[in-house]
This record gives sequence, C-alpha cells and structure tokens, in this order.
Amino acid sequence: MNGVVEARAKVRQLAQAGVNCIKLIDQDQMTMDEVNAVVDEAHKNKLTVVAHAHRPEEIRRGLTAGVDCFEHTGLASAPEYPADIIEMIRARTAQMNKGPLFWCPTIEGLMNYEYTRDNPEWLDDPSWREGLPDSIVADIKSSIQHPDRLPYFQLTPSRRPTLARKFQQLKESGVVMLIGTDSGIPMKFHSMSTWHELDVWVNKLGVDPIEAIRAATYWPSVIMKVDREVGTISEGKYADIIAVRGDVLRYINLLQNVDLVIKRGTRYK
Repeated sequence: MNGVVEARAKVRQLAQAGVNCIKLIDQDQMTMDEVNAVVDEAHKNKLTVVAHAHRPEEIRRGLTAGVDCFEHTGLASAPEYPADIIEMIRARTAQMNKGPLFWCPTIEGLMNYEYTRDNPEWLDDPSWREGLPDSIVADIKSSIQHPDRLPYFQLTPSRRPTLARKFQQLKESGVVMLIGTDSGIPMKFHSMSTWHELDVWVNKLGVDPIEAIRAATYWPSVIMKVDREVGTISEGKYADIIAVRGDVLRYINLLQNVDLVIKRGTRYK
C-alpha cells in the first residue's frame, strides 16, 4: 500500500471486479489514513470489510476504522485480550445504530491439533481427495506426514490453552460470533472443517447447539447482506437446505454426514 489514493483505487478496482468482501491483513503495518481509506471506500461500494486479529494493534486499528468483522482469535500465546481492546469492543457493540460487530474465531484447527497429530487416521477420509489428481493427493499426503515439524504449528502448544478464555471474552463483549474455518492450513480440509468447528464450539466450549448453527447459517447471511435470500428456511428465500437423520441439537457431529442437499429448489442428494 502506498498512500490513501492507492488504497481507495485498489478497493474500487476490486469492487468493479465483482468481489463482495474486502479483507484487511497486517493493517498495523499500514498508516491509519490508509486503513480508514480502505474501510471508507469499501463501505461506499457496499462491501463488507473483515480484518485479521492476529496482533493487538491490528484489532485497535480495525475497530477505530470501523471494520465489520474480525477473523481468528490471534494474539499468539497471550493469555487473554488486553483490557483496552475489550473496552473498545464493548464500546463498539453498544453502538446499536452501527449494527452488529462480527467475529470469526476459526478456533478448531488449533484446538484439535494435538489430537490430529496423534490420531491421523481420519486424514484418510476420501472426501478431501475428491476431484484431485493422484499427483496432488500424493503431494498433500507427503506434506503432512510430520506435522510436528512444520513451522506453522510450532507455537500451537502455547496458543491452545489460551483459546477458551479468548473465546469467552469475545462472547461476553457482545460481538456476534460466526462459524468459519481456516481451511487450507496443514491438515485442514474444506470437506470437514465446518462440522469440526461446530463440534468444538458445542462439545469443548459449551456453546448451545442452535446458537452454533445460527452462527454457521443465519448470521453469515446477515454480514454478507444476503439474509433476504438465504440463511434461514423462510418463505420467499431460496430453498437452500441440508438435512440429516437424527437430532443435531443433541448430537452436533451428525452434521458430518449430510443426507439431503437441496440447492435453490433442486435436490442434488
């Protein structure tokens, strides 16, 4: 980024290309004027702005500029969010005229790292290999043979014990929590990651199952401004529906096996 003019120009270019979201990363390495320009230009173009929350100053700058959502729990092995950040979040969520402040913690990849490392059998699930050539499958398998050696996971043992506390801080601060994943990181496949995130929320963090399901369906439609079309099963909306056999409010992991898929009124499964 090289100044406010370029910041606005890049957002306009992306808006004209048809994106529906602008994501900020490393905004603590930008000037505050640049951050403000990105957020303002995105909002002028009716685009949602999400921002990384890896470091405290990223969060402070994002809140000051008025981003719509933060992603990840962040702050490495810090035991909790600093008090000034929690106060800033509470002040923002109290401003009802601005709508909800959303947060997508993407917590499961870290919570389940040790289990996956020590019990890698589930990584043989054929779902992630579907449509991939054998050469790509072999390359991926080779890349995750020794996860404990990967630089990506070196801080995970110190980060994991802090996650529940940070998650609770966010809930108590008034943000609207969203189910999202970090699919694409080592051992995190798109075909499994959403139900894994739901499972951790419910079975490890004590979130009510219906609250977790809303965080994966209704609230994402709200932040992306498509809640008049999708997000709930309601008259006038697209018939985008999945169904499973059993009670997901008692057994959330049933969502790993979807029995019925309807997309815009057409049944595919």
